[in-house]
Amino acid sequence: MRFDPSVRISLGVVTLGAPARLAGCLEALVGHASHHDFTVSVVVNADSARGSIAPEVPTGVAVLQSDGNLGWAGGLQLARAHTAAELFVWVQDDMLPAPGWLDALVDAADRTPGAAAFGSVRVDGAGAPILPNAGAALPVDSVNEWSSTDHTDVELPAGVAAYDWVTSKGLLTRTAAFDEVGGPDPRLFPLYHVDKEYSTHLRCHGYDVVLVPDARLWHAQSQSSAPELRAFVAEWRDGVFNDRWSGPLGALAGRSSGVVDHPCRDWVVEADPLTTAVGLEASRMLVPYMRDRERAMAELHELAAADHAASQAAIAEATMAYEAAMAEVERLRARLQG
Repeated sequence: MRFDPSVRISLGVVTLGAPARLAGCLEALVGHASHHDFTVSVVVNADSARGSIAPEVPTGVAVLQSDGNLGWAGGLQLARAHTAAELFVWVQDDMLPAPGWLDALVDAADRTPGAAAFGSVRVDGAGAPILPNAGAALPVDSVNEWSSTDHTDVELPAGVAAYDWVTSKGLLTRTAAFDEVGGPDPRLFPLYHVDKEYSTHLRCHGYDVVLVPDARLWHAQSQSSAPELRAFVAEWRDGVFNDRWSGPLGALAGRSSGVVDHPCRDWVVEADPLTTAVGLEASRMLVPYMRDRERAMAELHELAAADHAASQAAIAEATMAYEAAMAEVERLRARLQG
């Protein structure tokens, strides 16, 4: 097996560094049984000042290294740039495909020409859906609330169905549509709402976004980012996202898609070398910084727990001493009274 950029279907994995879970994901993808030929590439984002280190990968997997941390959206942009495939599938590095996953996605794409994004369903070991998978873009001015509209854990559609957004876990998109909208916005860094932005942008170009209930992925290992980072990024970007897309979404009200006015590809700018150099270093710094913060917080929690345990032990010892002293007082009082 070798990487052939002209093959119709390309699977792109984006990772940070070389986590242990990556090997399992790549092996599962390479070994996935499908009626269709496909290639696999992995974008390795840098997680240190020295850049990225190429991981060991199965034969035929193309390794695309980044000098910086491009984030999820930027990594997808890099993967797209290295393939001429008609269909481009996004895979997170902690997902494993269930049997028939890719065939279900490709079949849906072939049967639904008006759609440009095809979402998969994340399931647990028993095959039960796990949120999030798909939902409505409501309220239009509060992207942080959109996930609450996802009820696919209790009711999946019987067949391919249109939604306002689908998640990027195992998302198939048409490369032509990807190029038309400029792909996902890399300013949504390092991640969060990339799938919601891409889904919304496609809908504004007249493409439907659909969920494919028979395309299923197992979630091998949750890699949720630090709550502190998530909260910071939400405060940093959610307001911008809402301002950017609430108007176009209002214009789309009641429709699965339609051509409406919207901001398009405005992230494509000519960057000067100084901005590029500083941005590169800043991107490398983010994850190590957050890891250091997490380690420091863990150490503080351990110290606080140890201090609390010592305090509780001291209190218990003092209480026992007090009770013993009071017992002695009572004994002496009894002797004096006798």
